[in-house]
Parts: sequence; C-alpha cells; structure tokens
Amino acid sequence: MAEAPDLTLAHLIDRIAERSGNGEGISVGTIEEVAGKRFAGPLLFFPAMIVVSPLSLIPTLPTMVAITVILIAVQVLAGRRTVWLPRKFREAKLSAERAHKVITFMRPGVKWVDKAIKPRLAWLVDSIGVRLAALVCILVALTMPPLELLPGASTTAGVIIATLGLAITVRDGALLVTALLLFGSAAFFIARLFM
Repeated sequence: MAEAPDLTLAHLIDRIAERSGNGEGISVGTIEEVAGKRFAGPLLFFPAMIVVSPLSLIPTLPTMVAITVILIAVQVLAGRRTVWLPRKFREAKLSAERAHKVITFMRPGVKWVDKAIKPRLAWLVDSIGVRLAALVCILVALTMPPLELLPGASTTAGVIIATLGLAITVRDGALLVTALLLFGSAAFFIARLFM
C-alpha cells in the first residue's frame, strides 16, 4: 500500500471526493487506500466528521461511527500496524451521495485548516502521543450512543475525535495538545454537572 505523498487535509479530501465523484461508496477500506501507511489519523478523522456534519441526525449513525472509532482506536492503542474490522464494518459504505454531502460540508474550512496546522512538535505525536490520543478517542466515542438520544448532541464528541485524528495525520503536536485540552474541559464540565 503506497503512502500518500502529501497528507494535507485538502489532499485527502480531494482523493476521497474523486472516488465518490465516480459513484463509489466510501468505506474504511477506501480511507486506508487513500491515506496509505499513515492510516490511523484519517481512519479516526473521517468517521468523526460524519458525526460533525448534518448526517449526525440520521438515526443510529452516531452509534455506528462510535463503534467503528472504538474498534480502530483500540488497535491503534495496541500499536498494530494494520487495522482489522469485522466484515460488517469494513464493507459498510457511505453512499456516494452522502459522501458528497460530508465533503461539501467540510470544503469551506479546508484551506483555513491546512494553513493553521502543520508538522510541529512532532515528538508529541510519537507512539506514546498516538496511543494517548487513541485512548481519549475511545473514551469520547463511548459517550456518543447515549448522546444520540438528543439530536446533534454527539457533535462535540465528533469534533474532539476529528481533531485528534487530524493531529495524528499531519503530526501536529500543538493540535494534539489543543484536542486534549478540549477533552479535559468537556470532561470537567460534565463532571461539574453531576457533582
């Protein structure tokens, strides 16, 4: 599997848009092919963005995304170099039409994001940093099924997971720290509600 020469967000989205533009449904396998060897970040980022987009209102979709994220993040946490998923999840596809909607939703901010993020403090996104990000993704994804009872409530969880996935993708340690602070703030707020 060849690694994508350019792992900017715009490049990844363009390659996925090309697939969906040809009428191809987008699956986990598609994202792996597009991302190449550095698949962990994109495999966490793109499913999370589905939950951030208006598609999060589709019943059971946030739960399916949460299960997918957990299955991927557990393997990233274990240090696996490849990801195994049950056939049901590996072959599940976002239709070309729905993939187009997600990509259209993401497009306006892509250029700004690519200007704001870059490889920096890469030592924070080493194996320990990636495992910490994966652990946080698991914890956040566990909140998504109950949040689905409130339409749109899983968006914040999706933003945290997507930010962590993007930090891993571009090896941006500063973005990783930002995502962890966002998670910490959300956890603190929720804890205060129940204290």
